[in-house]
Amino acid sequence: MKGVESVAARLFVVRHGETAESAGRSYSGRRDVPLTEHGREQARQAGERLRDAGIDAIHSSPLGRAADTARLIGEATGVSVRVDERLTEVDYGPLEGLDRERARERFGESYEAWREDPMGSPMPGCEPLPEALERARSATADAIAAGRCPVIVGHQGILRLVLAALGRIEPDDYFKTRLQEADPIEIAGPAVTW
Repeated sequence: MKGVESVAARLFVVRHGETAESAGRSYSGRRDVPLTEHGREQARQAGERLRDAGIDAIHSSPLGRAADTARLIGEATGVSVRVDERLTEVDYGPLEGLDRERARERFGESYEAWREDPMGSPMPGCEPLPEALERARSATADAIAAGRCPVIVGHQGILRLVLAALGRIEPDDYFKTRLQEADPIEIAGPAVTW
């Protein structure tokens, strides 16, 4: 695979802080759900952890839970936030608001096939993950081309795809990867593969 030129020496990837839906492990997708008080505290702590990391750019999903996490990181680091629509969470369509058990009950075999083969068996009504991967690649390439130490703040789904774009996980491991809330992941020498 061909890599994209990177200006960035390091990149941090940060999932938003806790929401009521993430605490219940429900699909939030494009629904704009707020951080809980615990989630705001997690975001503040992420900002403190990144305060002296040399952050020079913060790129965030426009959805409130990520934008608020990014804002709190920005307050701690003194760096302004750039909203990037491409970092919006994957559109989970009919799954939004459901936990895995309820999704399994409601959608049966199509849900199971998607969980087994996320890139090859699209879930009806959901954004196809290969398409979401392309927007994750594009957003990540732009972030690492524009700064020496950027932060990308988003959601579990889109950030899994950011990690896939960086060659840190296989796209088919989408559901096997779990990102902790507001826990910065440092990536040295980031490069997007196509």
